[in-house]
Amino acid sequence: MIWIKANKTKLYRLISKYIILPKMKYTNFYESDDRNGYNLEWCAGCGTQYRACYLFINNLPRLVIQCKEKQSKAFVNHTICTLSIEELVEREMIKGVRCKSQIRKKLLLQQQDGYSFDKEEYVAFS
Repeated sequence: MIWIKANKTKLYRLISKYIILPKMKYTNFYESDDRNGYNLEWCAGCGTQYRACYLFINNLPRLVIQCKEKQSKAFVNHTICTLSIEELVEREMIKGVRCKSQIRKKLLLQQQDGYSFDKEEYVAFS
């Protein structure tokens, strides 16, 4: 398993590639308790609420953007983006790997042979 990391600034910059955001001070950042992910929430001018979730699902980093209309009670998936691992390493949003080639090699092994990662294979970023 590869661990993800984020802070408000990094997540805001990542999400801004996919959707127009209000100023950063009008967004709320929090870490998800149940799925090891990170969320950013904001409101649009028309009363629509948005939530972007940065998660690692099925060995792929995903960005799920959800919206909730003013009258609705639940969020609905608006956009689901599969993110490039190489880009996330450059943005320092993945922790515990040494380099891009290591990620690529380990993911290929895991997809082909059912390979699982050991904790010794990870070195945390400083």
